[in-house]
Amino acid sequence: PTPAAAASGAAAAEEDDFDPQVDDVVEVNVAATEASPSGWSRGTVKKIKNRVFYFVACEGHMRTTQDVIVEKDSLRRVNASLAIDPTALFRKTIPVERELRAWVRSQDSAGCLDDVAARTRLLAASITSGRPDAKGTPKVVLIGDEEGVLLGEKLLIEIHFRNQIWMQGFHDYRERFLEKIKAYETQWGTWHKEVFTVDTSFVGRIIGSKGANIAKLRQEFGVDITLQEDESTWETHITVAGEDENAIKQARDKMEYVTTRIQVDPDQVGWIVGKGYQNLQQIQAKAELIYARFDDKTSSIELCGLHAQVEDAKLMVAVHRDYYSVYQDMSDERKSMLKQFEELDKKGGGKGKKGKDRNGRGGADEDDW
Repeated sequence: PTPAAAASGAAAAEEDDFDPQVDDVVEVNVAATEASPSGWSRGTVKKIKNRVFYFVACEGHMRTTQDVIVEKDSLRRVNASLAIDPTALFRKTIPVERELRAWVRSQDSAGCLDDVAARTRLLAASITSGRPDAKGTPKVVLIGDEEGVLLGEKLLIEIHFRNQIWMQGFHDYRERFLEKIKAYETQWGTWHKEVFTVDTSFVGRIIGSKGANIAKLRQEFGVDITLQEDESTWETHITVAGEDENAIKQARDKMEYVTTRIQVDPDQVGWIVGKGYQNLQQIQAKAELIYARFDDKTSSIELCGLHAQVEDAKLMVAVHRDYYSVYQDMSDERKSMLKQFEELDKKGGGKGKKGKDRNGRGGADEDDW
């Protein structure tokens, strides 16, 4: 609640237990007449009807021949404060800082001034040039005894003014921040974007030393890149956004690292992997992978790199695998031909595949193929 609301709440709490009875001395709010203005007058409760209407006999210059009939909300306890000595009144004018001039003319400031007046028992706490359209520099005027005015000045400057400046600064910041968010949402709504996921272990490679890699991508492709890690899955979600859809795809291609496995039949391992892993090493180099390795336990090839690089490597492996059947057919055919040569040599009385033909040459050897 605002200070004004707090003050009102405190006053209301004090009146909760106010229950005037017959013969109690109270103060009654008397309406204005042609002879006198409205105000509070001292009186005595003479009668209570239906526990709603109070008949009060006023005292002093407000005294009349008839009792005043009012409801409870027009009654209050007798003010125990000492009467004001006009000769002891003290007046203080307090200037208002520039950033508070709009606030001091608002309804909220009126509540704060009422709070100050109530707490320090001032006769008045008001604003000069208080209208919203008023010209000139507004000032706060405090009137009361000297002690109350000085205390009211401290409350006003050290508490209300200081907190209002902070609150005003916060509201100004909030308004600027909301405007930026609105502008960003408008821009974001017209942008293209792609979201993909990578293993968090690749984030360091994507960002680079001191953010060099990701800064280069942002500048090169004119895109916005955000990373959000999901600790529960050890994955990082990457969002790439920008005005150029093609630039977004290119930036994604530079960051989308993947790992995939390709199952290999045990009888094809030698053909695909190669002697001393030579074939895998060539595939890794040509596709520019981070690595390509064979796992004996699962009989699979593991490929790791950017998505496009891994796809290239998978294609190389698939094409090389397709040649395996051709290689097998050629090998079978070669063995069949060698066997035919051996049989011909035997029929001709030769010495087998290592014998010599009519021209003195040695028999056919598998290595000749």
